[in-house]
Amino acid sequence: MAVAAALGAWWMFAVSLPVLTVMALVTCWRRHIALVLLLAFVAVGTRGAAALDALDPPAADSFSGWVTLLDDPRPVGTVGVVATVRYERKRLTAVAHGAPAARLDDALAGERLLLSGRVAPVSPQDSYAHWRHVVGRVAVESVEGREQGSPVSRFANTVRRTLVGGAGSLSRSDRAIFLGMVIGDDRGQTAVVADDFRAAGLGHLLVVSGQNVAFVLAVVAPLAGRFRPAFRALWLFAALLLFAVITRFEPSVLRAVAMAGAGIGASVMGTPIDGRRALSWAVAALLLIDPFLVHLVAFQLSVAATAGIVWWSARLADRFAGPAWLRVPMATTAAAQLAVSPVLLGLFGPLPLASLPANLLAGPVSGAVMVWGCTGGLLAGVVGGIVADMIHLPSKVMLWWIGGVASRAAVGPQATLGAVSIVLLGAAALLAIPKVRLMTLAAGATASLVALAALLSAPTLAVGDHRLAGESRAIVSGQGNLVLVLDNPPTRALVESLRVAGGGRPDLAIALDGDRADAEAVLALAERFGDFPVAAPPMHRVPGGRTVQTGQTVELDDLTVRFERVEPRLEITVRR
Repeated sequence: MAVAAALGAWWMFAVSLPVLTVMALVTCWRRHIALVLLLAFVAVGTRGAAALDALDPPAADSFSGWVTLLDDPRPVGTVGVVATVRYERKRLTAVAHGAPAARLDDALAGERLLLSGRVAPVSPQDSYAHWRHVVGRVAVESVEGREQGSPVSRFANTVRRTLVGGAGSLSRSDRAIFLGMVIGDDRGQTAVVADDFRAAGLGHLLVVSGQNVAFVLAVVAPLAGRFRPAFRALWLFAALLLFAVITRFEPSVLRAVAMAGAGIGASVMGTPIDGRRALSWAVAALLLIDPFLVHLVAFQLSVAATAGIVWWSARLADRFAGPAWLRVPMATTAAAQLAVSPVLLGLFGPLPLASLPANLLAGPVSGAVMVWGCTGGLLAGVVGGIVADMIHLPSKVMLWWIGGVASRAAVGPQATLGAVSIVLLGAAALLAIPKVRLMTLAAGATASLVALAALLSAPTLAVGDHRLAGESRAIVSGQGNLVLVLDNPPTRALVESLRVAGGGRPDLAIALDGDRADAEAVLALAERFGDFPVAAPPMHRVPGGRTVQTGQTVELDDLTVRFERVEPRLEITVRR
């Protein structure tokens, strides 16, 4: 049913309501599996076609009205914020800069705002907006009013603000990792943190997932131990709904909540179901509600990882030797990684080899962070002060470990696994001889990884002029000196492109404009490499930047940089 529903959501083959009703009656009468699958395919396809017809874009015009925030505003550009809002049953993207952005910045999902500005339809090529039901874009000119949302959203926002307040003693990077793991708030993550986790194959830890739902149930289920089955189910359903609201209905959370709900409901009815059946029913039900979910990468990865775990992890655990505390995490990690590999390979190319050991090292600790965030993190937010600092001492230790694993794996050899490697590893894992000696397996795996790492050294920038993100460049001299020329770079893309190219700490960075974009890039690079000299034009905004004059030169061994002009922006010539 799940596969039939996914195919229907992908192709969106529609029929009329009378035909669909007849198909449902025939299916109930005959009860044949082929009819059930056909009904799932057609029902979801018809629902998807109706959703497509409902994407009626607004005409370009002035805009004024009350809207409801559907997610938390996040930074965009240098002085702006962006958020998804609902206005008269339509979803719009609201973008604000300057003073309106400041008024939007501290708002949270569920609150209502009175906005005015200009509305226009989204581009037909914007598939991301399309599959999120977004039909228009509002350029916000003013925020004229603000109201609290429903009681549920108010309570959810109170919980989020309590967690954020309690995490005040954590460093900026640790706080961003903590909030991302516990409630999926990734707005405070720096470019370096995001790049480290992505390069290490740990990006899924920075957002909420089905694992969070499992830990939430582990925390709240004991509180319902003396309830009758029906009241216990209501208690757990309420906890799941509240967590979904707190985490803004992320696709992975929706999948996990639907699975948990199916399992709880089946238990109450006296017909418990296993993980495979729960996943299948959850996918079919979610796609019937919103067929566009099948096009979202987060939903695809969540379903694939869960399918790998519920179908393969037990089989792999039986084939691994050693104690259960080691076999089960290894099997779970391997099953999830193998299952999501086809999606990741198709979207992002070869996978980092570092993701295999990094997930084994960081995965168990991340689970402890999630549990502690749901308990101690809330308590820290309630009591505050020095007590909150003491409560978060374990958080600091665990986050130090996870961040260290990510940063070390990110700067290691840039070895990757392609499709052939993934297939071979999967076949070897699934067909492995049962109960091989653990020490022999560990020794062989370690030796193989060490040998592979020795053969695949990290890339280094060759001598010459290299293009980085945007219009930025990296100039490398024969003596190995590195000069970065920053030209309004997108910070995260710059950090990633420099890492992939093999660039290290720059000997000199040149901020051509010296504006906020250059300042953010310099701060991100300093977070990764430490301090380095920065040249900037007069009236620049770059922290630590040194103002240069027309005609000034900088000598770097065999490299000479001359500043031909400094206003309104720097113009340079480089001689080797």
